[in-house]
Amino acid sequence: MNGRTREASERAQTALPALAIALLVLTMVTGIGLALADGAIGAADREPGERRVAVSLAAGLVAPESPLTERANVLDEERLSNVDQRRLRTAFPVTDGTAVRVELDGDPLVTTGTPRTGTTIRRLVVVEERTTERIEPSLGWQRRVTLPQRGAGARLTLVPPAGTNVTTVRANDRVVLHDEDGLAGTYEIDLSRFETTTLQFSASGPLPDGSVEVEYDALRTRKATLAVTADG
Repeated sequence: MNGRTREASERAQTALPALAIALLVLTMVTGIGLALADGAIGAADREPGERRVAVSLAAGLVAPESPLTERANVLDEERLSNVDQRRLRTAFPVTDGTAVRVELDGDPLVTTGTPRTGTTIRRLVVVEERTTERIEPSLGWQRRVTLPQRGAGARLTLVPPAGTNVTTVRANDRVVLHDEDGLAGTYEIDLSRFETTTLQFSASGPLPDGSVEVEYDALRTRKATLAVTADG
């Protein structure tokens, strides 16, 4: 073997390990690329389903017929505190087979399964809280009282002194009770939840302190963000 042939053979032998390494690297890169592609395709396949569940559940939670709402987009504080996994899945079958998390202003309300990332839909809502308030107003010469908070209804107790007949009760100029022979006892009246109520009493004589007692459902509202996450 002459010198030139020997040199070519040595170069070929030296190139073999480099070629093997290059093939190995190419195989690894190809495998990683395929794995990433499979993962991306899988995520893309899952995302429409996750989004459908999240959008559907978020819309259902704030709908007028939702077990959590007082009316459209107004969540009832007491009902929110009672929601759990069973009630959620029963009321919203769209959650079957999907891990979901429902939060209000970042605080968890209910979780099913173990959601990790997934798709999140947010809705601006109003949260309404009802409390029972009771007042015995000093009516003054105008014989009227404005309730401190809005309310949906009230229980009115009238105990006029002897010689005084209460004939009419108005709520914001709307007659809610009337009896020419005199009103006495306890009555249920409807109020507007959308405005503050002023009660006015028409009577034939004085109405000192203790003549009127009002017990009503006070409404307090606040704005909040409802977040629904679906994963899987």
